[in-house]
Amino acid sequence: MNEKYTKGAVVLHWLVAVGILFNLVTMLVVDDKARTRDFINMHKSVGITVLLLVLMRLLWRAANKPPAPLASLHGWERTLSKAVHYSLYLLIVLMPLTGWLQDSAFKDAAKYPLTLFGVVPWFRLPPFATMDPVAKEHWHHIFGVTHSLVLKIALWIALGLHLAGALNHQFLDKQRELQRMWF
Repeated sequence: MNEKYTKGAVVLHWLVAVGILFNLVTMLVVDDKARTRDFINMHKSVGITVLLLVLMRLLWRAANKPPAPLASLHGWERTLSKAVHYSLYLLIVLMPLTGWLQDSAFKDAAKYPLTLFGVVPWFRLPPFATMDPVAKEHWHHIFGVTHSLVLKIALWIALGLHLAGALNHQFLDKQRELQRMWF
């Protein structure tokens, strides 16, 4: 059997995966009219939690060497796998960060304090606090398009490639790929 990821890596991987899928899927299935303030606050809470978890995952990865790629992989598969993983890490950081920037640039942010899961007071990013409303609106739009369109599409593609690769190695190549990232 191939070397497995550490338990810490596995826990962080699946917590991040659940948070990402929750936010992506709920934003797909819940229409705009049903997106109440409570719904949006939950989306923000999960997003910031994902950001914190992925930062923990990166620190964990730096301190705990991941297992070597499957020995049966071709050179192009190793290259693609590495590119997809780096892309995922980048997107998983940028996605919640741009959402947080968008929220921080919201012209009415002062009226709606940011509280994670309705319990933990959280801060807006400072550069936007002193901006005039027109500038805030501009940045709110820029970060909104980046977050809700550009990065969302890129994240779906990267997740699809990641999942396709894992399932391909597990079921077509008959490798024990999924067991490496499971308990």
